[in-house]
Amino acid sequence: GRHYCPRMASMNKPCYAAICEHSPNKPVIIFVASRRQTRLTAMDLINYAAGDENPRSFVGSDTDPSYIENVAATISDPSLRHIISFGIGLHHAGLSG
Repeated sequence: GRHYCPRMASMNKPCYAAICEHSPNKPVIIFVASRRQTRLTAMDLINYAAGDENPRSFVGSDTDPSYIENVAATISDPSLRHIISFGIGLHHAGLSG
């Protein structure tokens, strides 16, 4: 229904808080129900991290920044390239390089 997206978006802040509390240094998988929601969720996570003054908190501290830049440079989709530069990957059935 029409309230579905706002309802899904309302879960992003609790997801971010759970990541910070339970898995601050380990990979996390978040499942969402739609292709559109994958990008919205990723962008919200980046925004919450930026609000904590650590926008690249999802990039491992031992990760060479040039590695992330090199990976991002291989991605043709501008939105995905932006998201991956913050250490967040995403996958959905319609995704292409």
